[in-house]
Amino acid sequence: MTATLVLCATLEIYAQSGVRGYVLDSHKQPVPKTSVIASSQTATESYQTSTDHQGLFQMDLPQGKYVLDIYHMGYERHRISVDVVPQICTVLDTIPLVAESQQLEEITVQGTRRLIEQKNDRTVINVENSILASGATALELLKRAPSLRVDEEDHIYMRGKSDIGILINGKLSYLSDKEITNMLKSMPSESIKRIELISNPSAKFDAKGVAGMINIVMKQPTAQALSGSVHTFGGAGRKERYGLGATLGGQKDRWRWQGGIEYAYRGEEEFRNFDRLYTGIEGGKSLQYARTDEPLRTQQARAGLEYVPTDRTSIGVLWTGNFGVYKSSSKGYNDIYTPTGERSVHTLTDNTNDSRWQTHNVGFNLVQKIGKKSELSADWDILYSTYKADQILRSSIQKYENGHSGLEARRNATPSTTYLQIAKVDYQYQWNESLTAEAGWKSSWMESDNNSRSDTWKSEQWVADLQNSNHFVYKEQIHAAYANFNLSLDHWGVVAGVRTEHTKADGELKTDGRTLNRDYIDFFPAVSFRYEINAKNQIQLSYSRRINRPDYEDLNPFGYYVDAYVYWEGNPLLQPELASSYELKYSFNRDLLFSFYYTDVKDVMTSVLTQLPQENKTIRSVHNIKGFQNYGVNMDYSFSLMPFWSAQWNVNAFENNYFGSFGGEQIANRLWSYTVQTNHNYRLPKRWSAEWTAAYESPQTDGVFRQKASGYVSLGLMKKMFDDKLNLKLAVDDIFKTGRYRTTSSVADVYMDQRIDLDSRVWRISISYSFGKNGTDRKMKDNEQQRRVRGM
Repeated sequence: MTATLVLCATLEIYAQSGVRGYVLDSHKQPVPKTSVIASSQTATESYQTSTDHQGLFQMDLPQGKYVLDIYHMGYERHRISVDVVPQICTVLDTIPLVAESQQLEEITVQGTRRLIEQKNDRTVINVENSILASGATALELLKRAPSLRVDEEDHIYMRGKSDIGILINGKLSYLSDKEITNMLKSMPSESIKRIELISNPSAKFDAKGVAGMINIVMKQPTAQALSGSVHTFGGAGRKERYGLGATLGGQKDRWRWQGGIEYAYRGEEEFRNFDRLYTGIEGGKSLQYARTDEPLRTQQARAGLEYVPTDRTSIGVLWTGNFGVYKSSSKGYNDIYTPTGERSVHTLTDNTNDSRWQTHNVGFNLVQKIGKKSELSADWDILYSTYKADQILRSSIQKYENGHSGLEARRNATPSTTYLQIAKVDYQYQWNESLTAEAGWKSSWMESDNNSRSDTWKSEQWVADLQNSNHFVYKEQIHAAYANFNLSLDHWGVVAGVRTEHTKADGELKTDGRTLNRDYIDFFPAVSFRYEINAKNQIQLSYSRRINRPDYEDLNPFGYYVDAYVYWEGNPLLQPELASSYELKYSFNRDLLFSFYYTDVKDVMTSVLTQLPQENKTIRSVHNIKGFQNYGVNMDYSFSLMPFWSAQWNVNAFENNYFGSFGGEQIANRLWSYTVQTNHNYRLPKRWSAEWTAAYESPQTDGVFRQKASGYVSLGLMKKMFDDKLNLKLAVDDIFKTGRYRTTSSVADVYMDQRIDLDSRVWRISISYSFGKNGTDRKMKDNEQQRRVRGM
C-alpha cells in the first residue's frame, strides 16, 4: 500500500494525470488479473490494463472524461465514470465485484470492446471484433454499417444523404469517387482496426461531406520487438473468391517499422433488367436484359518507418500502394416494341471493359511536444494515381419493319492521371484543465489529366470519333485555416470553431479550347454544446456548415456509352452545394442514444435523366436542382441479454425531399423511409463465438429515382486456438438472398424500371495467425522512466 501511494504522488509531482483503484470481491479479497478498460467520452481513444496480485490497477490518462469498464470471469461487469484532470492522480474508492448468480461452464468472459460503440461525436465500429468482417473489403463493411447504405453504383449514403468525406487514419482522400471506390474495394478488412461514422464534424475537419465523414482507422504495429500476422480466405458467391496477406512490424531502440502486403480475387456475376415504358403520343416500350461477369483483382502494400529521438518528438514516413484490375463483360439484348405490342427492333449487345489502376502515396509526419501544454504536428503527403479503362461495345441490330440488320461497334480508351500534394500544420495549446485551443492550416494542390479517345467501326476498320473524344485537364487548389476551442466545466461543455476555405479550380477542354474557372471563399462554422444531467443522462446540440464540390469526372463534358442505349455525360456547369446540418442527441448510460437531425442543402447535385424516345436512348448526367432536405431520428441501443450474449440495435427513420426543376419539368420527390439493423454476438464454450446481423431498408428516394425495399441476414462463426493466436472463421452473407437492387423513375413521359439480381449471397472461410515477441524494448522504456523522474 505504501509503495502505491508513493507512486501516485510521483505521478502528481511530475505532471502525469491518471487514475488508480483497488478491485475486491464480496469478501474484501483482491481480484487479480481483472481487465480495466478506460474509454474516452469525447474521443475514440481507449486504454487498457489489469490488476496486480493486490487487486491494484493504475493508468496514466490524458485529461478528459472516461468510463471505466471492469471485467473478470465469474463476476458481473462494473462501470464507473471518472473525470481526469491534469497533474492529479484520481484515487477511486474500493471497487467491489459481485459474483454472477449463475455461471456457464467453460465460458470465458473477456474484456473485449463492443462491436459498435457510441461516442459523443461519432459511431465506432470495431471491425477487428467482427466475425462477419473476415475476408470482406472496406466497401463491403460499409454496406453493413448502421445507418449507411451503398447502392449498386457504389455510392455511399449516411442516414439517407449522399456525399460523404472519406478519411484514412484521419486524413481526407481527395481522389475521385471512382478512385475512392477502387481504393475501398482493394482494402481488406484484416488491415482495418475500426470505422468511425462522424455525422457532424467540428471545424478541425475539412468542410467536405454534406452527409458527414467516415474515418477508416488502419491497424498499427504494436510496441514489440517483432510482431505480425498472416491470413488467407476463400469463398464464393456465383463465382469464386480468395485472397491472402501478411503484416510485419517491430521496434528496436528508438526505431519502429512496419510493412504489409495483400492480394485478393473476387469474382461476381449479376443479372440486369432495364425496362422503359413510353407513355407519350408514340407509346411503346423497351425491354433490356444483360448478364455480367465482373472479376476483380486487387493488391495493396505498405511500408513505414518511425523514429522517436525523444519522448517529445516523433518523425515518420509511410508509403502505401494500391493496385487493381477490374474486368466487366456484359452480354444481353434490347427489344423495342410498338404501341400495338409488336417487336420492331432486336439488338444483341456485347460490352467489355478492362480497367486498371495504381495509386502511390508517400506521407511524412512530425509531432513535437512543446513544454507541458502544447503540441505541434505537421504532415506532407504526395499522391500519384493512374487509371486506364478500355471499352469495346458491339451491337448487332435487326429492324423488323424493313428487314435491315447490321453491326455497330465502338471502342473507348480513357487513360487518366492524378497528382496531389497536401501539406498541413496543426497546433494545440491547453490553457488550463478546462480550456483547450486548436488552430491549423492546410493546403492541397491537385491536377487531373483525362485524355479520352473514341473510335467507331466503319467500312471494316476503326475510325476516330472526334465528337466523342476529348482531353480534359483539371487543376484545383484548396487553402484552409481553422480555429477551434474546447471548454469543459463541471457538467457542461462546448466545442466551437470556424474554418475558412479558399478554392481555386481551373478546367480546360483541350479538344475545343473551352475553359472552366472557379475562385471562391467560404466560411464553415461548427459548434457543439454538451450538458451532462447526471452520470447516466447527457444531451448534446450541434451545428455545422459544409460543402460538396463537384467531382472532376462529373465536370468533364465527355460522354461514354454504358451500353448501346444508355449514355453518360459530364456537366461543366455544375456548382458546389452548401449544407447546414443540425443535430440534437440524448444518451442514457452510454447504451441508449437518440439523435434528431435536420440537413438543408442548397443547389443540390443529383443524378438526372434525359430521355430520347425516338432514338430509344437514355442520357444520365448530374445537375444542380434547387434544394434537398433531410430530417429524421436515429436510435442506437446496446445491451447484454446474458453474460455471453450482447446485442446492438439501430433504427433510423427519415424523410428525403428533393425539389426543383430540370429540363422544364418540376422535380418533387419526397418520401419517408426507415432502416432497421441488429447485430448479436455470442461467447460460446471452448473458445467458440458466433455473430449474426440482419437489416431491412424500406423504399428510399434519390433525386429522380426511387429505390425499392431490401434486406439481408448474415451469420458468422469463429474458433480461437493456440492462446488466441490462431483464428478460424466461417461467414455467410445474405443467407436468404433478399438483398436486391431495384429503382424506378418517371421523366419526360418515360417510366423506367431497373432490376438487378445481385451476387449477394457469399460464403467465406478464413484463417489468421498472429505472432509477436515481447520484450527487447527495455532501453526505450528505461529512458522514458528516467525522463519522468527528471520531470522531462
